Amino acid sequence: MAQAIAHARVNGEFHMLMSTTGRLTSAAVATVAGLAVLAPAAHAVEQGPAKPAAKLTVAGYTKYLQTQKSPEAKLALKKFLKLNKGQKAVFVKDLQDRRIYRALLSQARGPIGKPVSITDPHNKEVRFVTKVSSTVAKDKYRTTTVRFTVTEEIFKIPVTSETLTFSYATAGDGPRKTVGSAKVTNVNAAIAIKNNPRVSIKGKLAQTRWVATPQVKSFGKAVVKKQDIHGNKATFRAFLGNIDD
Repeated sequence: MAQAIAHARVNGEFHMLMSTTGRLTSAAVATVAGLAVLAPAAHAVEQGPAKPAAKLTVAGYTKYLQTQKSPEAKLALKKFLKLNKGQKAVFVKDLQDRRIYRALLSQARGPIGKPVSITDPHNKEVRFVTKVSSTVAKDKYRTTTVRFTVTEEIFKIPVTSETLTFSYATAGDGPRKTVGSAKVTNVNAAIAIKNNPRVSIKGKLAQTRWVATPQVKSFGKAVVKKQDIHGNKATFRAFLGNIDD
C-alpha cells in the first residue's frame, strides 16, 4: 500500500504523518485515508425528486447553490464561479464519485488539551481535513469536551463537513452527565446525509452513523459511515469509517 509521509505542526511542535488507511501515527496526530456529506439535493439536478437525474451537471449544481441560503453554500457558489470550465467539470464529477466519499476516513488520538489539525491530499484537487479540539471546564466535574470534525474539500472549497461533539465529567461525586451531538454541513448536491440513529452514548463512548443517500443515479448505492469519540480524563480517540455494504 502506498504511503504519503509529511510533517505537520501541532501546538508548535512538528509530527510525522503517515497517510495509511487504518493506522494511527502518533498520540497527537490524525491520519486521514481519504472522507464527504448532507444535501437535500432535489433542486441540484434538472429533474424532480421523484425521478432523479442520471447525473449532476455543472448547470444543475450552479442552480442548486444559487437556491441555498446557508453561509456555506454562498461561499461555495462564490468560489465555484471563479473556477475555469475544466475545473468546474472536475468538481462536479468528484461530487458524484462514490469512491471518493467512501475514501473519506479518519483516525485521531492525543492528550486532552492539544488540538489536532491535519490535511491529507486524496488527489490533485481533493483533500480531507481533520480537526480535533478538546477542552476542560473549570466546574466541579471538570467537564471535558472533545470536538471531532472531518471535511472534504475540492479545489480548496469545503463541500461536506461531519462533526461529532462529546462532553463528559472526569471529577466530582454523584451522577455524571454526558452529552453528545452531531452536525453535518453539506453542499454536495449528489447526496443527502443524515445521522441515523442520532448520537448514542455508552460510558465514555459517543457514536453516530451517517447515511448518505444518492440524489443522482451516477452516485450508485447509499453509503453508511460510523463516527465515534472515546474519551477519558487524559486522552481521546476519534474515528470515522465506513460500515461495509
